[in-house]
Amino acid sequence: MKNLICLFIVAISLISCSSDSTVTPTQTLQKVVFYSGSANQRQWNISNDLLRTITLADGTVVEEFTYDNQNRVVRDVKYNNGIATETDVITYNTDSTINSINGLPYSFDATTRTYEYTYGSSFTISCKVTTDFLAENFVRTGTNASEYHMTYANGDMTSFKKINSGSTDIIKNFHFDEIYTNPLHNAILAVARIKSLTDPSFFSESVVSTRIAGGYDRGTSDPYYYSYGYSSSTTTNPTHSTKDFSIGIEVLDSSNNAVDVYSFADYYFQ
Repeated sequence: MKNLICLFIVAISLISCSSDSTVTPTQTLQKVVFYSGSANQRQWNISNDLLRTITLADGTVVEEFTYDNQNRVVRDVKYNNGIATETDVITYNTDSTINSINGLPYSFDATTRTYEYTYGSSFTISCKVTTDFLAENFVRTGTNASEYHMTYANGDMTSFKKINSGSTDIIKNFHFDEIYTNPLHNAILAVARIKSLTDPSFFSESVVSTRIAGGYDRGTSDPYYYSYGYSSSTTTNPTHSTKDFSIGIEVLDSSNNAVDVYSFADYYFQ
């Protein structure tokens, strides 16, 4: 792990390197920037311990979340070039299970922990959730048929699989060999409960886990292992004087040789 961390730090010019100290600060999480500097960069902005908006590198809002007084998501709006293109309005039952999305009713079977929804003859949705109401098995039939399957252990999402038209499209098996707490978990939990029914691909990076994964493999079809390296810094930068930290991904081949390294997430606290 020390070699991985130092390699990652050299690659992105970070300041300090330690595999022995925790990377989870005690300050309040302000934002997380994923895939910094790439075409896929997204910034998750957090206030009052809840995910509020997702923005592009230039600050353009691509998604915005509104909460009720119980910190439940009641509105999820997606934007394209500043224009709202999709809005989900959510209502809840008295036990905080989802009652409807955009006025369309979802039933919940507490015995099987499964949501069910039928849109006439067009499509159906069935989603089994965990005790924390996170997607475990999502199956959509009919129009835009798809499947998502996740496994969990001790609060961590250990695998993610997406199936399209009977063929596996994405598979990731996450490994938790460190004890680093995931500071995003509580901030995104309410959003994840909605995404369980509206967009299960939200789970593909294991961001809902209580810990930060140490790495993942993609199954027998991909020989590479994607190992996470951590770096923290307590130095002052133009906007922060906190213990921020970053995660990089080192790609290892079947002989454990590094073939690539890139930025995954930068965490900023205040």
